[in-house]
Amino acid sequence: MNKSSSITVLQKKISWEEINKKYLNSLLQLCLEEEVTKNYFQCPSQGDISTKSSNVSGTEHANIVTREKIVCSGLNIYPHIFEVFGARNLTFLKLCEDGETASSNSIIAKIEGDISEILLIERTLLNFIQRLSGIATFTENIIQKIEKYNVNLLDTRKTTPGMRYLEKYATGCGGSYNHRLGLHDRILIKDNHLASRNIRNKSDLISFAKELRGKSRNTFIEIEVDCIDFALALTSNEVNAVLLDNFSLEDVVHVRKEIDQEVIIEVSGGISSNNIEDYASCRPDFISTGAPTHSSRWVDIGLDWY
Repeated sequence: MNKSSSITVLQKKISWEEINKKYLNSLLQLCLEEEVTKNYFQCPSQGDISTKSSNVSGTEHANIVTREKIVCSGLNIYPHIFEVFGARNLTFLKLCEDGETASSNSIIAKIEGDISEILLIERTLLNFIQRLSGIATFTENIIQKIEKYNVNLLDTRKTTPGMRYLEKYATGCGGSYNHRLGLHDRILIKDNHLASRNIRNKSDLISFAKELRGKSRNTFIEIEVDCIDFALALTSNEVNAVLLDNFSLEDVVHVRKEIDQEVIIEVSGGISSNNIEDYASCRPDFISTGAPTHSSRWVDIGLDWY
């Protein structure tokens, strides 16, 4: 596998169609239980007692409105929420697609139908759209800082438990590529793997890398290293990529100049929106950061009657 092919392996994004419906429905079932079950799983469903006590009925129209400029993500979840929550008398019209930018005070979707059903799904629907659009918006802001250096952005596995596929989908909406989805996806040897094998020097590392390649000849292999000597010891015969963990800017430049040119360079560790442009200027092939998922904020979106 040459470098171009290896880069293509890393330039992957989850599409909405690839997200498993069973996974979505299981996640949304938990959301439903949170909303309508007293003491959470300990008692039978109580339903929406606020709406019941208000004695509301009939149909209503509502807009989902941005309060700020955002990159949309999560709008596609609406039919799954409707199904799991039993909202069978609602229609939903998307006015913005996931990945598109919406300006402040934009209507990104319309809902029409039974008032009680709108009130039942309102908070859960907004929670997902606000969270995922926040990740997508944060990601796009990072992309704007590094795109002029022709550096690719990767997300990480630092995701909310149970939300990984959705949060990685959201980083893709913002322009990032998805690093491995889980431990089942690609071979990425981390520092603890090396420590468990007692890898102490370049010779140990090279022997270990050759062992990996011998067992997995057609699999993408990446090894995380924490020093220049280890980075330069690995060649395209053993690995497809090296991950430079917590390297200084100067050391990234040095590795880029001296490394086997067929080996992908990924930089990670301590990368934030404040310093990512500095690392991009060193021109690695990829920068990975968990910042979009662990440091983004929810964007301001509301549901307004009209």
